[in-house]
Order: sequence, then structure tokens, then C-alpha cells
Amino acid sequence: MKEHTIVVLGRFEAGKTTFIKAVHDSATVGAEQRTSTAEKAQYTYTRDIVEYKVSLPDGQSLTFIDTPGFDVGLYSEGDESVNEAEEFLPMLEEHLAANGHMRFYPTRFRPDAQRAFENLFANAQIACITTQWDQMEDHNGPPFTAEVAQSKEESLYASGRASGSLLEYLHDRQNSGSDILRFRSGLPTEAYSSPQDIIHKLFSGPGSGPTLEERLAAVTQERDELAAKYAFLLQEREAQTTVGDAAPGPKEAVRPRTSRTRRQRLLDTINTFSAQVLEMVADLDREALDVAAECAANRDAIEAASAAIKVAESRLMEKNEDVKAAEEQCTRLKQGQDSLAELERSLSTELNGLEMSAGQRSVKAMPSIMERIDSSLKQAQELFKEREGWVSMVEDYYRKSCQEAEQAGAEIKKWKAVQQAKEKELNEWLSPASERLLTEREDFRNLEESLSPNLHAMLAGLKDSWEGKLGDNTIFTGHLGGYTVDPEMVARIGGDWAPAIELFYETQVTLALSQDMVKFHSLVLQRLQAQEATAQREWQEGINEIVAPVTKDLPSPPPPLILSGHTGQITSVAFSWDGTKIVSGAGDKTVRVWDVLTGGVRTVLKGHNEIVSSVAFSPDGRDVVSGSFDNTVRVWDALRGKVKRVLQGHSGQVWSVDFSPDGSRIVSGSKDQTVRIWDASTGEVQRVLRGHTKMINSAVFSGDASLIFSGSDDKSVRVWDAWTGEVLSVLNGHTSWVVSVASSKDGLQVVSGSGDKTAMVWDVLTGKVLRVLEGHGDPVYAVSFSRVGSWICSGSADKTLRVWDPSTGEVQNALTGHTDTVRAVAFSRDGRRIVSGSYDKTIRVWDMAAP
Repeated sequence: MKEHTIVVLGRFEAGKTTFIKAVHDSATVGAEQRTSTAEKAQYTYTRDIVEYKVSLPDGQSLTFIDTPGFDVGLYSEGDESVNEAEEFLPMLEEHLAANGHMRFYPTRFRPDAQRAFENLFANAQIACITTQWDQMEDHNGPPFTAEVAQSKEESLYASGRASGSLLEYLHDRQNSGSDILRFRSGLPTEAYSSPQDIIHKLFSGPGSGPTLEERLAAVTQERDELAAKYAFLLQEREAQTTVGDAAPGPKEAVRPRTSRTRRQRLLDTINTFSAQVLEMVADLDREALDVAAECAANRDAIEAASAAIKVAESRLMEKNEDVKAAEEQCTRLKQGQDSLAELERSLSTELNGLEMSAGQRSVKAMPSIMERIDSSLKQAQELFKEREGWVSMVEDYYRKSCQEAEQAGAEIKKWKAVQQAKEKELNEWLSPASERLLTEREDFRNLEESLSPNLHAMLAGLKDSWEGKLGDNTIFTGHLGGYTVDPEMVARIGGDWAPAIELFYETQVTLALSQDMVKFHSLVLQRLQAQEATAQREWQEGINEIVAPVTKDLPSPPPPLILSGHTGQITSVAFSWDGTKIVSGAGDKTVRVWDVLTGGVRTVLKGHNEIVSSVAFSPDGRDVVSGSFDNTVRVWDALRGKVKRVLQGHSGQVWSVDFSPDGSRIVSGSKDQTVRIWDASTGEVQRVLRGHTKMINSAVFSGDASLIFSGSDDKSVRVWDAWTGEVLSVLNGHTSWVVSVASSKDGLQVVSGSGDKTAMVWDVLTGKVLRVLEGHGDPVYAVSFSRVGSWICSGSADKTLRVWDPSTGEVQNALTGHTDTVRAVAFSRDGRRIVSGSYDKTIRVWDMAAP
């Protein structure tokens, strides 16, 4: 069974529903009843998109899609209104199949509906139109007779085809030369076809003549044959006029084509351009709705996470209270147990003394006293055993409460991570990028409104029947450049003047259309450039946070690769973010940039006049930042080997520097007990963080740049808000100075190395110690967190490096080879390599992939 979809479009009271019902009745009732059925068809208002299924006797199936009327604006019946074309066409677009084979039966519509039609049905096939039906009345008088109605409809057709209406537009689009099939529901005459005859003519029903598709195919075939014959004649003519010694060889077949006139090309360009503008506006509307929906979803997720955090915090508070109560109870029981143990010892001593006295002399009262003491001793022993059981029960309860508190803390951490991620995503939507989307949307809407009259004027002037109308055409009059044309000549634009005026007007259209297209495509270019900038920024963030590109031709060197060249102790090392370069600072007052592939020195940066204590690469690998005992921070161009700027402000030795993950900020820590945040592009101080009571040995950004961690000789690690400078928490636990700190990728954990020979892994959210990494025999001078696999590396004065699993606190590998203190360690971003710097003046690159 063949299926066809027919969309019926037309103005209000055009008779669309009447026609559909008449076709339905003609397929389901006998021939003798068709006329009477059509006469009884009642008109109903269509306010929604409605489908009607019709099965024809020849096995074909039709689906009619009835639509609300448009063209004359809104009409009212009571308090209800029917949508205009701009409102219901998007509804229809969602309703229709993506690329179904459709035929359309529109009657009349206005220019804005025509634009929507072109946008929605760019590839539609126009098979038939129906005219205004019956029941035409002369004001309040009786209905017209059949002859009068037919005459008025003929006049309606004639005026419609010459006034730039839909009839003329569809005739141009069909290009078939055939008459338009007509149907009237109530006044049957020979001039009109029955609904069933129309359907049979359209869909090749039994006994019917050729369909419109067949007629179009025949015309197309005839045109192609004529074009081929014309091309062949041209070939023969060229062969006759060709001058040359060589005999003409076989000619290649020329593919026939149909040429278009300048007017036709302009019409096609205008229609295509109009569709592009409408599609851009529609696309921006859809994108705005998508953004709004995503923002709402993120807000809901943030609220859900906040609620879950509150529940988990309440649970954690309860469990902490349980832990505290268990600790207190356990302490009391152990104190009582200690008292009983002391009583037991006292009674035992007293009983032993009495037994010795009884052996030396006879005392009458002695047996009675000894019995009482022995009884008290037994009672004390029984109470001691009972207390032991109580202590065991309380200790079990304490351990269980600690586990539950830890689970509640982990749940808080999980929901806070979710909340932070959703807040970040929401902030990105609410950022200038979202404002840019709203601005773009408004700009394109304003442009579409300003272009619409121009495009309609161009189309009107390019129609076949344009003579005598150019005087009112805004394109014609607006692009005369101050010149005027005789109104009589414009009104009588036939004869010898027609070709000249036609060519001049087509030039005007070309100029106006080009100017409008430049405006549109300039906006498109601006939008694309903004999208490119946003995508570039997001791509860089992805590089920083997700992947760690490695040069494909970078071989795996045998561990370790030893880099020599510094004449002083190595104090700091770092990988570039792509893993191809290493930067180092040393006591020889220089900064060196090394090539990992060759092991050679790329650049030696000189300028500091004291020890270089700390170095770091910018995310893009172009800049290097260094801190020195000369109280300055320097930013270097790593490629050219020149100083870009000197950051001054610290009043003491600078011990630590670091770039933020996006490269926009620099953090430094100093002997003057302050942490400073600098603008990397200008060198200006943004924040000065005060709180440590002794010199600061290390300061780094968290993986998401929202936090700063600092370690000090005051034995503490401080967690700072990188934007406000507020101290969020102070991590106390080390028993000696904190020399080095490093952040995990997500910023939820921080590791610190200390003079107490340990490294500690902290939970940033709760401030508690997760693991104490013990094993080094001397102070831990350097720590680094891997961004892949969550490994920790530490370097110590015991001349070794250790690689730890922070989840278990176990050592995975011990790297030996340096002959003096290991002062600096760093992971490559892919986690495959570790670089270490030592007081033995060498740098070593260790391959983690090696066994």
C-alpha cells in the first residue's frame, strides 16, 4: 500500500477542513451520494494540528494534516484565538516526519508566512491548490448563485496571479504549465473536479490521466533532450571552426545543463539567503532554550547536593558526638580499671605481708583479717575482669562510630565534589558567554526584521509582472543615489526601455542583496570567532585537567637519565605540561631549560643575583617563573631566554613559586611570612596572604586553581581561598617544619613533607590526616602528587626518592642513585616520569614504566 502525507495550509475560512472531509467522504460513500454529502459539509474552525486517515479504493493511503488558518491575523471567537503562521509552523515542523514525501494544498498567505513556508518546506512538492469554496454571500443577502460564485472565483484567480500572491508564487514554483485543480464543496459545476477525481489525478489512480509528477517528469525529459541536442550542435559548430593540423579526435560527451537567467539566479539566492537567516534565528532560539534548561537542571542538582550535604553533615555531627562519648566512657572505664588494678596490687601486697607475719608469730586475729583481705582481693579481681569486658565493648563501639563518622565524611566529600562541579558548570553558563548568546540572539532577530522588507521588495520587483510597479519599490527608489526617474516612464516601462530598466533593477537588487548578506555574514563571523575563542579556552582547560599529551617520538630513556650542567646545588625542578622540557633552579643563581629528548640544555636564564630557590613552567610551556633569595620573582620567556618582568614586593627570600593551571596567576611564598598572588600578565600584586608565624617554604595552587596551599616553619599547612585570600583551614600535625606541599588533581587532598621525616596526606574538606607516610630516615624535603594514578613521590635528605600509594600508605618503589640530599621532585603530567634534583648538582629523570 502506498502512503502519502498531505499538509493542508490556508487562511482562515479557506475551507481546508471542508476539503479534507469531502475527500474522506468521497472515498467511503457511493458515487451517487458524493454531491449531497459535499453539500452537507459543515465548516469548523481548526485550532490545532489534526490528522485524518483516508484509504482509497485503489489501495493507496492518505494522511491529511489539517492546520490552523493564517494570513489575516488573529480572529476571535469568544475568548479563544487561533495561532498565526509564525506560531503554528514550528508546531507543524515538530509534527511532520523528518523528510517525508509530502504534497501541500495551500490557498492564500501573506509574505511572513511565505518566508516560514520556504524555511520549513524547502523541498516540498506543490501538487494542487484549492480556491475559496462556497457559501459566498453578498453582505447580508442570500448566497451567490453558482454562476456568480464561479465568476467571482475566476476574478479572484486572475487578480491573485497578478498581485504577487501565493497563487503566482506557486505557479512559478511548479513551472509545469498545467491548470490548477479546483474543488468546491457546495456548488458542483463542470468547472470543478470532485475530490475523488482530484486524488486520482494526483496519485495515478485507475483510469486517470497522467499525474502532475508524470507531467513534470515529461517536461524535464523534454528539456534535457533539447539541451543535449543544443550541446551537440555546438560541438559540431566548434569542430567546423577549429583551425589546426591535427585531425579532430573524438569529442567527450557534454553533460547537459539548464542555464538560469540573472533574474532566476537572484531569486534563488534571495530564497536561499532568507532561509539561512530564518534558520539562524531559529537555531539561536533553540540554543537559548537549551541553555535555560541546562541551567535549571544544574540549579536542581546543586540544591539536591546541598540538601544531601546538610543531611551528611548532620549525620557526621551525630557520629562525632558518639565517638566523643565513647572516648569519654572508655577513658572513665580505663581509669576505673587502673584504680582496680592498683587496689589489687595493694591488697596482694598487704595479704603477702600478713602471711609472712603469721609465719613468724601467732596472732589470734590474723586469720580473720587475712580472710577479709582475701575476699576483698577476689572482689577486686572480679570487678577488674568485668571492667575489662566493658572496656572491650566500649572500644568496639568506638571503632564502629569512627568508621561511621569516616563514611559520613566521605559522603560529605562526595556531595561537595558534585556541588562544586555543578556550580562550576552553572557559572560557565551564566558567564559572559551566556550573555553573549542572548546578545547574538537579539542581534540576529533585529537583523532579520530589518532584512525582511528588503527581501520582499526584491522578490516583488523580480516577478514576471513587475511593469508599472517599480515606482513603489523601495529597492528601486532607495538605490537611485539621489537621481530621479520620470514617473511616466516608470509607469510605462514597456517597449525599448524595458531591457535597460530591467538590467538596472537587477543590478540594484544585486547591490542591496550583497549589502544585506555582508551584514548577516558579519554577524555570523563574529559569532564563529566568539565560539572559537570559547572552544579554545575550553580545549586548553581540557588539556590542563584531563589529558597529558606526550610527543609520540619521545622514546623511553633507560632510567635514570642524568642531566649535568649546574655548578651549584639543585633546589627545584619541574616538567613542562607536554613533558618535553624540564626547568631547574640551582645555587649557581641560574635557571636552566632542558630538552628531555636529548638531555641537552636549551636555555640558560641568568639575572638573579642569589640562589634560585624555586621554578615552574606556565601551562603553555612558553614562560618560566622563578623565585630567588634576592627577594624577587622573575617571569622569563623560555624560548628567547629573556626576562619578561620582575615581580618585586617581598621583603625576604622567596622560597617558592607556582603558576595557576590557567597561567593567569602566580603564587609565591617568602621568608617574610607572606604568600603573594600576582597577575602573571602585568606583574601586579592581587593579594597578600598573612597568617603564618614563620617563614614560608612552599606555596602551590590546587588543581582547579580555587585554593592555595602553603607550608611553613611554624609546622602548619594552611588552606587559602585563592580568590578572596581567606584562610579556610589550618592543618596541624607535623612536629617539625613543613618544607614542601603538593595538591592532588581535584584539590581534595594535599600532601606535605616535613623535617619530622614524614609526609602526611590531608583531607582538605575535613582537615584530617588520611595517611602518614613513614619510611625515610631523614627530613622529607620534597613531595609531588601525580595527576594520573594518584601516586605520591617524596625526596629526602636520606638521598632517596620514594613512590607511595596514598590509599594504603605503602611504598611502591624506592629510587636510589643520588649521592646527596634530594631537594626537589616532580611528576610529568602523564605520570610516566619523575624528575628529581639533588644537592649533588645533578638532575635525574626516572621512567615509571620501567620495571
